[in-house]
Formats: sequence, C-alpha cells, structure tokens
Amino acid sequence: IRSLYTFITSNEERRQLLLGQRVPCVDKSLTLSRSYHPDYDEIILKAKQAQDYFLLIGPPGTGKTSQALQFLVREQLAEKPKVQSSKFKVQSSILLLAYTNRAVDEICNMLTENELDYIRIGNEFSCDPKYSDHLLKEVLDDNATLNSIKSTLADARIVVATTSTMNSNAALFNIKHFDLAIIDEASQILEPNIIGLLTSQHRGGRAIRKFILIGDHKQLPAVVQQDDTEVLVEDETVKAIHLNSCANSLFERLILTERAAGRTDFIGTLHKQGRMHPDIADFANRKFYAREQLECVPLAHQLEQTLTYNETSEDETDDVLKAHRMIFIPSKPCRQLNISEKVNTEEARIITDLLRRLYRQLGNNFDPQKSVGVIVPYRNQIAMIRKEIEKLGIPELEEISIDTVERYQGSQRDIILYSFTIQSRYQLDFLTANTFYEDGQPIDRKLNVAITRARKQLILTGNEPTLRQNQIFAELIDYIKEKGGYYAEKV
Repeated sequence: IRSLYTFITSNEERRQLLLGQRVPCVDKSLTLSRSYHPDYDEIILKAKQAQDYFLLIGPPGTGKTSQALQFLVREQLAEKPKVQSSKFKVQSSILLLAYTNRAVDEICNMLTENELDYIRIGNEFSCDPKYSDHLLKEVLDDNATLNSIKSTLADARIVVATTSTMNSNAALFNIKHFDLAIIDEASQILEPNIIGLLTSQHRGGRAIRKFILIGDHKQLPAVVQQDDTEVLVEDETVKAIHLNSCANSLFERLILTERAAGRTDFIGTLHKQGRMHPDIADFANRKFYAREQLECVPLAHQLEQTLTYNETSEDETDDVLKAHRMIFIPSKPCRQLNISEKVNTEEARIITDLLRRLYRQLGNNFDPQKSVGVIVPYRNQIAMIRKEIEKLGIPELEEISIDTVERYQGSQRDIILYSFTIQSRYQLDFLTANTFYEDGQPIDRKLNVAITRARKQLILTGNEPTLRQNQIFAELIDYIKEKGGYYAEKV
C-alpha cells in the first residue's frame, strides 16, 4: 500500500513511463568511456544510451553479475561529476538491488573482487560474514551522530540492498539521489515490490534518474500464492499496458511493451554463456532459447571432448556415466503404503548409487560445494536421499547440496542429478505450473532452471510413463535417447 501511495503521488512523467503512456528516451550520441569486453561492449553502450530504463535479459550462465553488472557499474562510475555549484561537484551514485540476500551476496562478491567500495543496507543475520564489514553500522564510528550517518550515506557512491530492505528504509531517498539503480533478479519481483522504489522522490525530483532491470523471464518467476484465475486481469485499460496477470513482474511487462511497440533500443540480451557444455546447452537452446540462441564462450570445460572419469568401470552403469553428458535413467514404480507421494524411494536409491559412483570416479578432485548437486521437487525427497546417503558412510557426500529447483536458481554444479520424483498424473501439474507460451512454443521455466544448472554433466531419473504425458518431458527423454544417453538399469 505504501508503494502504491508513493507511485500515485510521484512525478507524472515517471508514472506515465511505467504505465507505458510515454516512450522512453535514448541518446545515441553517447559513447563508452573505454572498452570492457568484446562480448559485452555493445550491450553496455546500449544500456548507457537508454535514458529512462533498460531491460537486460540474462539467460543461464551468461555472466550477468560477474561481467555485465560489473561493467555497467564501472561505466556509471566513470561519468564526470556534475557541477552543482561553483564549490561542489556531485559524483555519480548507484543503487544495486536484488530480490534475495543470496543474490545481494553475489553482488557484494563482485564488488569486493573488483575493489569497488560500497555500503550494504541490512543486518548481519542476512548478510554473508565475508561482506559484513560493508554493512552501514560497521562503516560508521561507534559514536556516530545523525549528521555523520547522513554524510556517510550521501558520500557513498554504491549502495547495495535487497528490494524489501530498501522498501523498509525508503527514508534513504530523503538523503540521497541515485543516478542509476540496477535491479537484479527483476523477473522474480512483483510490481508492488518495486514500483514504489522506482517512483520515490528526492527533494521534489526523482530519487532515481534511470533504472536497469536484469532478469530472465524464462527462469522461475515470482512466488504467488493465488491461483491462475485470481491473478488474471480482465480490465481492458490495464491489459492495454500489457499487465495481463498480477503474477507477472514489471520486467516481463516492460519487455512485452517494448516488443509490442517494435522498439529495440531499450532491450538487450546476453548471448554468450560460459556455464553449460554444448552437449547440455543444446536442448535448452532448441526448446527455451530459440529466440536468443545462446552461444558458448567457450571456456576450457566447454571444449572438453570427453568426461574426465579415469577409474576402472565397475559395470555398464559406469560405462554410461563416462560416455554421455546427458543421461536419463527410468525409475520403476515404487508406491508404498504409509509413504507420502512426495517421496520416491526407488529414485532416492538411484541418486545415491550415482553419487557413490561419481565420488569414486572424481577421487581427490571431488569438492562437495562444486562437483555435484541434486535437485528434487519436494523437500520430503531431500530427506529420503539424505537418509540413503548416510548409509554409504562417506562424509563428503553428506556435505553436497540437495535442494528444490526454486532454491537452486542462480547456482551451478559440475554435475547435476535431477530426481523428478513424481509417479502420478496429477503431480505433473505441480512440476509444470510455471509454463508459458512464446511464439507458440511452451517454455517450462522450472525444467529450464533444473537442466541449466549443470556445467559438465546432467543426469535425470524419473517415472517415464508419467513424464511422457507432458509434451516437453517426452521430447527431453526422446532427445536424450537419440543421443544415446537413455539407460535402463539392469537389476
């Protein structure tokens, strides 16, 4: 409600911009202060020339934080100070926001590694200890006065926070004006959570001169508790500004607005991905990124012809592991009385056996935080897999990440194991709830996130008859079968 009030009482020009009633401005005369990277210069220049907003689509592994965000920050900092009076020059200042604390930690990591000083608004409980020395209360003296706090904030060139923290500390806009706000994870932020920030005022003018939204509407959207019928928009006036669903982000609405108007000056897409090996990226490229057409950088692991598993094979399963980067292992039905349908004991066994084999093959190169990760749709299945891993008596395997797709967004591992878990037709609706259509093709955002977490190898296990009742799952199984990675265990 506070954000809505901020919006309706804000600068009319900014309101019209966000409602699609004013065309954003562009200044093609601007040039970059320097070259950053051949793969990013064009898009950084485009973002600089956009005067109101810019939408940066960052598909999986395209370096949106480590590269694109870093270059955007550096270019803004390079702007010459504005002369406020004969005595004062005002340095360019930047507000960096993200939806989750984990994403803010990543931003802090990028800034720290590049020796870019910043202040983080928040508390030590939600901040990685590595960056806690940049928290506002750590930066201030023990005997800080109100004036010294205001001065510290006013002088800070980079301020970092989550969107919710910034909404709670909107008084900062009374102290400080930002030339640029960059919001990461924008495709996961609903309009009420961001609209107030973008229309905040500073001394009668805009608190934020220009904003850049970074996200990927083909990955997981914002979490919405209402069902589809409750979030649909019926008012034709509202639909005219491309707000078709209250479950959509501002990022997605503005993309629809720009595409409907046929404008290209305010949208950019990162195309070079340095995460997935080409053999893994190919399916996502065909089914989810046909419009963007992702290319490999390529990095060293993307050029490897074979997997580096050197231990002698125990059996055919090991041979398959060594030979294919994408593998599908069909699981047998295993419904048991008094066990939740959110648990699949057969797939827990398959996953655990694969973990044992991978641990043996990787040997001294095994790193619990980097080598292997397991994705499942239900927390019950996490507990079941953990229980099976304990039986192996391998402490390193107990340290690996096993989590839901939602929690894995933004993460990566060399090898990803995905247990579909489901055995009933009705559970397909849960797995595919985040599907939408683009150019007539279904885009399954949950599946997209799951399969694009893997750098070197992706292994899937699921109940094939159930999965084949969904078009994309059936196409995925057939694709892996064509590549020779379909393997039915011989028990």
